[in-house]
Amino acid sequence: MNTAVRSHGFTALGPLHEAFARLTGWAAAGAALLLGAFSAVAFAPFHFSAVLALSFTGLIWMIDGARGHRRWGRAVFMRTWAFGVGFTLISMHWTAEPFLVEPERFAVFLWMPLILLPAGMALIWGFFGAMAGAFWSASPSRVFVFAFFFALAEFVRGHLFGGFPWNLPGTTWVPGGALSQAASLGGVYWLTLLTVFVMAAPAAMVDTRDARGLVLRIAPSFGAVILLAVGWAWGAQRIAAPSPLTEQSVVLMDSGVPQDEKWEVGPDPVMIEYLRMMTNGESKPGDIIVWPEGAVPTSLLNDINALDAIGAYLGPRTLIAGTTRYQLEEQNERAYFNSLVVLDENVSRSGAVALYDKFRLVPFGELAAAEIVPFGQALSDYLPGAMQQLARNGFRPGTGPAVIFADNVPPFVALICYEGLYPEITRAANLAARADWIVLVSNDAWFGGGMGPAQHYAQNRYRSIESGLPMVRVASRGASAIIDGYGREVLRATPVQDAPSGWNTTFGRGKLPAPAEVTLFQSRAGVVLFWLTLAAFVGLAFASWRR
Repeated sequence: MNTAVRSHGFTALGPLHEAFARLTGWAAAGAALLLGAFSAVAFAPFHFSAVLALSFTGLIWMIDGARGHRRWGRAVFMRTWAFGVGFTLISMHWTAEPFLVEPERFAVFLWMPLILLPAGMALIWGFFGAMAGAFWSASPSRVFVFAFFFALAEFVRGHLFGGFPWNLPGTTWVPGGALSQAASLGGVYWLTLLTVFVMAAPAAMVDTRDARGLVLRIAPSFGAVILLAVGWAWGAQRIAAPSPLTEQSVVLMDSGVPQDEKWEVGPDPVMIEYLRMMTNGESKPGDIIVWPEGAVPTSLLNDINALDAIGAYLGPRTLIAGTTRYQLEEQNERAYFNSLVVLDENVSRSGAVALYDKFRLVPFGELAAAEIVPFGQALSDYLPGAMQQLARNGFRPGTGPAVIFADNVPPFVALICYEGLYPEITRAANLAARADWIVLVSNDAWFGGGMGPAQHYAQNRYRSIESGLPMVRVASRGASAIIDGYGREVLRATPVQDAPSGWNTTFGRGKLPAPAEVTLFQSRAGVVLFWLTLAAFVGLAFASWRR
């Protein structure tokens, strides 16, 4: 333990600051790991946002102590890396669930989501933490430095090697609430930058600088309070009125079959459950019916019996469904796609009305490990294939973001599962042609019954806030709901009576909300706002720098 650290500033916090700053070695790494793990409850389904203030403050105080070490770079890296390991392990523990659907094949690879993923992902935090250490000072400047580099780390995490922007700090705010509305201005990365600053600001009240004066030390916290107050007031007036509803009705259907039973029972029982819901008297001609990703364990477009049944039961309605499809290539090899299709009552004769292929594919789930791991082809005999029963060798990516146009359906942005994490996909799709809504289909059965489905749902709702577009989300064994253009839940599908034992079958019907006004984030200014604010933080860091 480093006993040389002496705290100055807000006296009441001095002993706590010294306790964190004096930790060394394994004690420091363990404390940082626990702080990162504790941060997980700041996100859905809990949204205990204040926890981030405790964890970020503790981490900053630990960096204060690390900067006094002779090999400070390694010390700072170890603390921020351990923080990232704890955060990833707890908030993304659900990544182990897909490996347990077929444990006889994949359980041996559990080290990948439980060890490799947290350790590898945390390298980003460790690297940018060490970079922050190079500009560290015993003054309030370090709060701006921390926010700058942490936000950059999150941006890199969301883009490097395709990105994995799960539980960005900006999504700690309840989607659809007042503070979440800031995402409509600069997107979730901009909101993340502001959130990190707000939560890290209390750390500035104590430092190791032997100088009097609380004013400068309290200034970041004062600024954070102002940001919260202005953000809440602006957001509250933005959501003061309910969204107007259109005349278009949408029906949400999910069979809710457990993932580990889906391929054992086969397509017939699942299809029968969907057809049974299609006879529900609540649904009317002109409705748009939405099924989740991979709704039926078969390739719908290649199954003539399934298409005949859908056409017979659909009538004067439209179906949007997630399905695996394949096309034959050279030597009759099948190329598989994870797709969203639009079907009408003439589907058995004319095929799909419109089609979208997912282009942002999930590592291991939709891409075989050999396509991801370095030297993967040489190690392919020892690595797992894709976890999709219909596409063990993985899926082909689609062409990119798109607005889908089809008869009798308002134009919509199509998102499939993992794609709902990326703000740039919805924004890019809307640049060429403005959609009226977002359709997101997902298979949340892969996430198990823990925090995963709730976290996924909360993050998806931010796409509506950023774009101003209402969303219809249908997720197998997850939250199926209609969301307005402000991220507020308008309707959630409810359990169906007489569903098969163990199935979480849900059904819901409601009006599609009208789009909100085009948001600032959809403009060039909205994208630039993140980088301009980063530059402003650099200026504030230099302005508040003291030895």
